[in-house]
Amino acid sequence: MEVEKIVKINEDEQNALLRFFSRLPKVGKIEVLADHRKLLHKLKQQHSEVDIATLSYSALIIAIELQKTNQNKLSRLNISDLSLDEISKITSQKAKLFLEKQFRKKAKRERLLGYWAVVRVLKMDEEYSFRKIESYLKKHYKLDVSYSLIAKVWTQIEIEKDIKNG
Repeated sequence: MEVEKIVKINEDEQNALLRFFSRLPKVGKIEVLADHRKLLHKLKQQHSEVDIATLSYSALIIAIELQKTNQNKLSRLNISDLSLDEISKITSQKAKLFLEKQFRKKAKRERLLGYWAVVRVLKMDEEYSFRKIESYLKKHYKLDVSYSLIAKVWTQIEIEKDIKNG
C-alpha cells in the first residue's frame, strides 16, 4: 500500500509498466535504471521512514513511467514548435529506437535459424503451412516469429538452394 501512496499508480498500471520495461531494448533499460538511481536518492530524502526496498521499487516504477512518457512524446511530436537543438536530440533518440528495432528483427531471424531443421521437417515432410509452423514453434519452443518471416527465410534459403542445385 505504501508504494501506491508514493507513486500514485495502482497495481494494475504498475504491472503494465513492468511489462513495458521488459519489452524495452537494452539501451532503454539502462536509461531507466540510471533514472531509477537518481529518483531513489530523492525518494530517500522525502520518505525517510519507508524501507529501502519499497523506495527502490517505487523509484523503478516512476523511472519506467518517465521512459514511457518520453517515448509517447517522441511519437506524437510536432517539430515546427521546436528549436534545432531539440530536433537534433529527438532525431538521435528516434534513430536509436530504430536501430534497436532492427537488431530485434535480426535476433528473431537468428533464433529461427536455430530451429531451421524443425521448420524443414514440418514444411517438407509434414506439409505444414507457414502459419501452422508459426503456431507449432510458438507452442512447442516458445519461439514467437511471424509466418511471413518464416516464409521469407524459407524463400531465401530453400528456394536459393534449389536454384543452385539445378
